[in-house]
Amino acid sequence: MKLFFRKATLLLLSAHTIMAAAIVAPGLPEIALFFSDTDGAELLSKMILSLPAIFIAISAPLAGRFIDRHGRLRLLYAGLLIYVISGTSAFYLNDLIHILVGRIFLGISIGIIMTVTLTLIGDYFQGQGRQRFLGAQTAFIGFAGIAFLALGGVLADLNWRYPFLIYLVPLAIIPLVIIYLEEPEIEVSKVSANRMRINPLIRLIYFTAISFMILFYIIPTQLPFLLQKIGVQDHTVSGVVLAVNALGVVLSSLFYHRIKGSYDYSRIYAMSFLVMALSYLVAANTSSLIVILATMLFAGAGFGLIIPNTNQWLIELSPDMHRGRNLGILHAFMFLGQFLSPLLMEPIVLWQELSSVFLLASILLAGLAVAFAFFRSRLGKMDRVYSQMLKRR
Repeated sequence: MKLFFRKATLLLLSAHTIMAAAIVAPGLPEIALFFSDTDGAELLSKMILSLPAIFIAISAPLAGRFIDRHGRLRLLYAGLLIYVISGTSAFYLNDLIHILVGRIFLGISIGIIMTVTLTLIGDYFQGQGRQRFLGAQTAFIGFAGIAFLALGGVLADLNWRYPFLIYLVPLAIIPLVIIYLEEPEIEVSKVSANRMRINPLIRLIYFTAISFMILFYIIPTQLPFLLQKIGVQDHTVSGVVLAVNALGVVLSSLFYHRIKGSYDYSRIYAMSFLVMALSYLVAANTSSLIVILATMLFAGAGFGLIIPNTNQWLIELSPDMHRGRNLGILHAFMFLGQFLSPLLMEPIVLWQELSSVFLLASILLAGLAVAFAFFRSRLGKMDRVYSQMLKRR
């Protein structure tokens, strides 16, 4: 029973990642209207959604280094309290700039919570159990995203401030953390830390993480405009398409542990990137809403395997005393990719047709698929070498 509640607590902590965007997104137009007297209110209101991402990228590596030296739970409690205070601040603040400051601290708290949570998953679980739980974690985050988008929309219809009350949820989770999460005992290894720092596979994972986040976030940032181009003006339909994409993430991630039992990390990457590449290619060359729905389901399915595959591979390559640091850096690259995606794609949108963005993304995803397939054997040998190094520590 304790194991069940421990898993439930970790899953609830994982949902904090998606809450930052999903809760607020539906109410952004009302926020811009409410603060219309503020210069640049429309742009500043959009920053409520995007600003946390860059501070997650900044805080996650720092959090990782801290928990490797001083333990996991102490910082987790601080992160949860900062999350509640900063997240709910928009409910009572009446200055848009002050609200943005609150969102900065929210990003910092999320960087802390997500780094500690994933590190604890690496501490508590091993082998097949870890693979199964990482898949469940990705699925749960996908479910939470769908639920919070819907709930945020309902509350925003009542008042744009109400969705920010959802940030009180951690107050109910803190007792579960106290009861069911324990500080793991991490032994300091005598293996040279420098050898782990120069592990090229870890560097490859970081590069892959920022790449796939830049390419995946084309969907939430550009797809609604692509739908408008083919004549879909209803925002509800756009929401349904994005929900179908999230459903694809949920469904595939639930089967990650089974797929990992048959294929290595490189092959899973190659298959997932190929599925996403084909989905983007079709989306770039169709005017059918039904076809786009199908492509977004498959694109989500590819992404749903990539996330647990990335987390699991990095955890396996990280020694206990550097696990927090490595996962923190991983999250920094992932959220930096999320932040950079619309900035990098906007020039293409201005110079070319919107479909060119999806076409370019398809080519880049196909390139990643080919690279992992071509170098699969070499990467497998490197993986075995570094895994043996860790076992001998």
